[in-house]
Amino acid sequence: MAMVWELLAEGKVIAIRGLGGFHLCVDPFHPAGLDALRRRKGRAEKPFALMAARLEVVKKYTLVDAEEEALLCSCARPIVLLQERGGHGFPQGVAPQQRYLGFMLPYTPLHHLLLSGPFEMLVMTSGNHSEEPIAVSNSEALERLRDLADAFLLHDREILQLCDDSIVRVMTGKSRLMRRARGYVPMPVLLKKRLPRAVLACGGELKNTIALGREDQVFISQHIGDLDNPRALELFHHHIGHWQTILEIEPEVIACDRHPDYFSSQWARSQKQKPLIEVQHHHAHLVAAMAENQVQAPCIGIILDGTGYGMDGTIWGGEVLSGDALGFQRHAWLMPVAMPGGNQAVRQPWRMALAYLHAARVDWQEVPGLQDRPAGEMEIVLKMIERRIHAPMTSSCGRLFDAVAALLGLCEEIHYEAQAAILLEMAATGQAAGPYPLEPASALGPLDANGLTRTIIDDLRAHTPIEMIAARFHGTLVELFVHSARAVRERNGLDRIVLSGGVYQNVLFFERMHQRLQEEHFQVITHTQVPCNDGGLALGQAVIAAHAVQT
Repeated sequence: MAMVWELLAEGKVIAIRGLGGFHLCVDPFHPAGLDALRRRKGRAEKPFALMAARLEVVKKYTLVDAEEEALLCSCARPIVLLQERGGHGFPQGVAPQQRYLGFMLPYTPLHHLLLSGPFEMLVMTSGNHSEEPIAVSNSEALERLRDLADAFLLHDREILQLCDDSIVRVMTGKSRLMRRARGYVPMPVLLKKRLPRAVLACGGELKNTIALGREDQVFISQHIGDLDNPRALELFHHHIGHWQTILEIEPEVIACDRHPDYFSSQWARSQKQKPLIEVQHHHAHLVAAMAENQVQAPCIGIILDGTGYGMDGTIWGGEVLSGDALGFQRHAWLMPVAMPGGNQAVRQPWRMALAYLHAARVDWQEVPGLQDRPAGEMEIVLKMIERRIHAPMTSSCGRLFDAVAALLGLCEEIHYEAQAAILLEMAATGQAAGPYPLEPASALGPLDANGLTRTIIDDLRAHTPIEMIAARFHGTLVELFVHSARAVRERNGLDRIVLSGGVYQNVLFFERMHQRLQEEHFQVITHTQVPCNDGGLALGQAVIAAHAVQT
């Protein structure tokens, strides 16, 4: 181990074979080593996970409550997202522009040996190029990671199945999974009612997991990844066969997302020998949270995420629904706006800012954060919006967060998923600011965000601190959806409400929404066993599909 320590002290990147695959390891206090790792992985700004030698080291740099300490010390040993403790000279290059650090404790003898020497902590990030599955075998690592690592620390204990580190954070006093993998798989989710049919659910496109269900159990696979990556797609195909074999489940029905282009859905549609149930994306989110909480009676759902294929062919993502495993109704949604360039608008949030400005009839040239953009480029995108050229309509809440982050000058282009929304949350955190005093035009149907957009622009012109604007935005958006939830309750009498979708990974937004709904005397149903993001979709798909064919 002395040779490894010497290399780490020199800022070298070490590929280390662990329990479920390889990590890339570097000294976080060595700027050149940290920069080399970012450059080689193509990971310009996304935070790195850390492994600390002892709990006391974690507490030195972060605030750790009792629930978080229990998670860190549990046998699952997940990465726990913790609020940074200031004033200790922690290297900003580990988690740029963040208020949270992801820490885990050693979970193999090799890790304990590695951290028994001169380092109190080490960066321990996935052994892969960005967006690829991690390397598993020695030969695969030597080939795939040769341009990433300066040295390799190998062992001959074979890894039969790839399994990433799980990621957990504590919100409203409860542990909530962001990525469900090592330590949590293959534990099943137990249902209140037995499934009438054995089912295979294929999950979504991003953060894919699959699920197999029988009787009162649904087994969810470890995190597979984004299926637009060929290696992740291979892994998806492998796990479908592997999980059926080890669980001895022969599915009688297959479930998939309704999206026409998801690779998981394309595979499901190719399986002609079994009934196929196509499940709407946000209905699956709703039922996933209900299923893990053993709730069967209809609930209201405020389902907020980045992308989901809607029943009308548009992109949904800011939805107020009600329903159960047998069906759902859509009561309210964020006013649809154009998404100029499709997926390009996800990578370049300034495009969404322009779309919201156009909808609110505000000239982009009057917005301080956009005035320096090339006028020709802006005019081209405006024409795309006006003429609906490669500009699908979306009610996505995730895209609204992106737009506001760009309007505030926090992020015009992203380098990792949800970066704009995360930076908006970081700006708002700790600010004592209430919501804007806006009266929504309607609580049902399309929820008009134009007034919010214009108020934000007025604040920018008045030189209001962007941190204050960010906080007011969070609070106003919460009130918009709480207002809608009250209207749905008045209509149908339901007082249980589900929160699901990737937007709820935002601690500030989630905890404020949770608090306000409780103040309005709703019973709030949330995720703890599966992620609120698309990593939990397969659970909802499985339950919906099994009941859809019971007759």
